Amino acid sequence: MSFEHIILEPEQKELFIRICEAVKLAPTHYRKEIYYEEHTRNGSLVIPANKSGYTEIEDVSQGDLNEYIRKGIMGVHHSSDGRPSYYVTPEGFLYYEWLIKQMGKPVERIENSIMRYLELDRFRLNYADTYRKLKDAEEMLWTAEKEEHFTTIGHLCRESVQDFADSLYKNVMGANYDGPITQTNNRIETLITEKCDSKKVRKFLRALFDYWKAVGGLIQKQEHRAEKEKEQLTWEDARRLVFQTVNVMVELDRALGVKA
Repeated sequence: MSFEHIILEPEQKELFIRICEAVKLAPTHYRKEIYYEEHTRNGSLVIPANKSGYTEIEDVSQGDLNEYIRKGIMGVHHSSDGRPSYYVTPEGFLYYEWLIKQMGKPVERIENSIMRYLELDRFRLNYADTYRKLKDAEEMLWTAEKEEHFTTIGHLCRESVQDFADSLYKNVMGANYDGPITQTNNRIETLITEKCDSKKVRKFLRALFDYWKAVGGLIQKQEHRAEKEKEQLTWEDARRLVFQTVNVMVELDRALGVKA
């Protein structure tokens, strides 16, 4: 579905993306309407994020909200006292997904969302299977709404880290690891121990290894619906997992991988 007919300024597109992502922080059954707080110049949007919390987006003009309403991507209700409240329409969420896809190739959108220095072209060539699974997880992220979507993202991230650790080990050591593919920590720890001569760099890599294991914990939580933690997964959990999975793998590749 194309939304070429919706013409907005770049700043209005960016603001609308921020609004949608703030709304998506809350599980669907917690979502409430958005309120606009007027200030001297521009106002701010107050967007409920869960039962008690909220996200506030500052420096929002009433004109932008009116434009979104005219385009049909947001709607407005008025209470009995005339106070307006806003919401993102179903067409608005579809427009958000379309906007995200216009920002570039899937993992390049992750690059834009975290750090510019990530060498994803090189990464994609060296870790084709890993990249494919990350691509699938990232594409699902922008449309994820239900818990089964979030757990699928967790599963894809788990498979991607397994492929990555296996490929990194083979590339650096020149041989297969003698153990199950699930032993990702063993592979990474062996590389740090055997392929890093600098004490200072090894200290950094040890910290990076802790980061790797922490991301593994997020993956475990996501894939198993946070049953152990007795929490409800949200879109923010999925966003964090995809971004941090990419980040830690690229950092490990830059530190340990075979340079072209």
